[in-house]
Amino acid sequence: MRTILPRTAIASVGLAVVLAVPHAAWSYAAFQRLPHVSDGAPYCAACHASIDAAYHPEMPPEGSQGQVYTTKHYKALEEGTGAYKPIEPEQRKALLEQAKKIDQNSSVDMQVSAPTVAPGGTLTVTVTTKGGIGPVNGVMLVDEPLRYQARPIQSTGWFIASSPEVLGSDGKPQSKWLDRRVNKQQMNLNFILVYDAASDPAKDMYATSKVSYVLKAPTTPGEYPLTAVFLYGTAEANEMKSGKYEDPPGGGGSASGRIRFSNTVKVRVQ
Repeated sequence: MRTILPRTAIASVGLAVVLAVPHAAWSYAAFQRLPHVSDGAPYCAACHASIDAAYHPEMPPEGSQGQVYTTKHYKALEEGTGAYKPIEPEQRKALLEQAKKIDQNSSVDMQVSAPTVAPGGTLTVTVTTKGGIGPVNGVMLVDEPLRYQARPIQSTGWFIASSPEVLGSDGKPQSKWLDRRVNKQQMNLNFILVYDAASDPAKDMYATSKVSYVLKAPTTPGEYPLTAVFLYGTAEANEMKSGKYEDPPGGGGSASGRIRFSNTVKVRVQ
């Protein structure tokens, strides 16, 4: 699940910027090695494919559909174009079958502890995910389900009151992502990387995670949308098996990654 960038490119992850990245900048196999441990927004996953054309209403219909996984990823696999041109038809067929199975079994759901909260009051948001090929998946908390215009929830007046709590596929708490942060006094991020997210489509086994955020509500009364983002891959980078980073078939420009938004909950502050 990768975006391969030229050495002169800039990879933006929320407020984090890295120059001269040697290889994948928004890669969920490689991303765990990079120093981006900060807030995020979904537009950073430039080469990922969207689940729904509704994620980019600002684009012309043809351009919007071109970002959808069935066009951006499946079609390239079927036709052997772009990054998949050098790959043999049988391997492309197997990759397509795997991607379809991962997509069919991947989901994200968001629940809030209450539909209404007092100004400055406390609210708990729980994001539950299933799927993604691993070895890591990404979860973000934003305002609206807009791939290129969503904002971290802090931008609309919410305050993340503490470090997000993360449960991996084994049901146990994990802090691998947050432990990498230098500033231990500011661990209240909207973006979390969930580790050890191993799925095995052949065995119908899929990674799961649960990320919980404690929020303080905006001080201005009104209705505020909350949406979770699930970032995952469908093409195995083989890292879980080999113990070292390897590009997946088609490399980082293959659009095998996904951006999937959860349901949107409009919380009333009053």
